[in-house]
Amino acid sequence: MLKKIVSVLTVCAAAVSFQVQALTLECKNLANVPIAVAVSYLDYDGKTWLVEGWYNFEPGERANIELDSSNDIFYIFGEFSNGSEVAGGSGSLTLPIYYRTFKYVQGQVSLPPDRSASFVRGVASKGVAQISFGPL
Repeated sequence: MLKKIVSVLTVCAAAVSFQVQALTLECKNLANVPIAVAVSYLDYDGKTWLVEGWYNFEPGERANIELDSSNDIFYIFGEFSNGSEVAGGSGSLTLPIYYRTFKYVQGQVSLPPDRSASFVRGVASKGVAQISFGPL
């Protein structure tokens, strides 16, 4: 009986200590035009940087992007429907992008990209980043 109790306690303790933290980007589009957003982030394995797009935000829209990452560093690129961009800056990273929905591992692009874009470096605090796009 004691062996069963110890086993159950061990399983419960393991379940409690295993908390998966997602990286949440709380986004709001303050511009008067839609924006499409692509992101790059470190996967839970701590070794694999993923790049994916597109997340679309209408003018005035607020929504979260939930990423499978426990790392607070991310990169983001945005393209407004009028051609303006959220790009570049200190610590930026140039990555290939596609005009259709995409997701790939950095450095493992199998198809030629439609173009490259300069992703802005961002840092979340305790797994949350608040991002405002616009106004233009």
